Amino acid sequence: MISDFFCIFVGSNIMNMKRGYIFTVILLITFALAGCKTHQMNVSNDPKGDQFVVKKGEQFEIHFVSNASTGRKWQYVNKNEVTIVDSVSQRVVNNAPEGMVGKSVDLYLTFEAKEKGTDTLLFKFSRVFDPADEGVTIQKIVTVK
Repeated sequence: MISDFFCIFVGSNIMNMKRGYIFTVILLITFALAGCKTHQMNVSNDPKGDQFVVKKGEQFEIHFVSNASTGRKWQYVNKNEVTIVDSVSQRVVNNAPEGMVGKSVDLYLTFEAKEKGTDTLLFKFSRVFDPADEGVTIQKIVTVK
């Protein structure tokens, strides 16, 4: 009787251990495969960078530092020529203490990828009201996959 109980108890534990090992192996394989897929699909774009790679339909931000008190502002100058992205919105982050004026702010322009291809976005930092101000022009290269 004791030997029957022992065989049943040990046998069921061995089966549970086998199930546990199988479950652990399946779980590890699932995490490994999911991790590989996620790594391949996610592209991290630095808003302060000069090159952006996005998938069609994704949104991304481009960062600028701006200071309205200088009379200069950032302009997206070739908006009408660029077809692979659309400008969606902009946000301003002001980290200056309350009441402080003349401090620069962080400007984030949000774009959405519309069609596949590569294009160059041009931005000019100048005094809009002064035609003689050539300002500074920078480019951001965007690739939509």
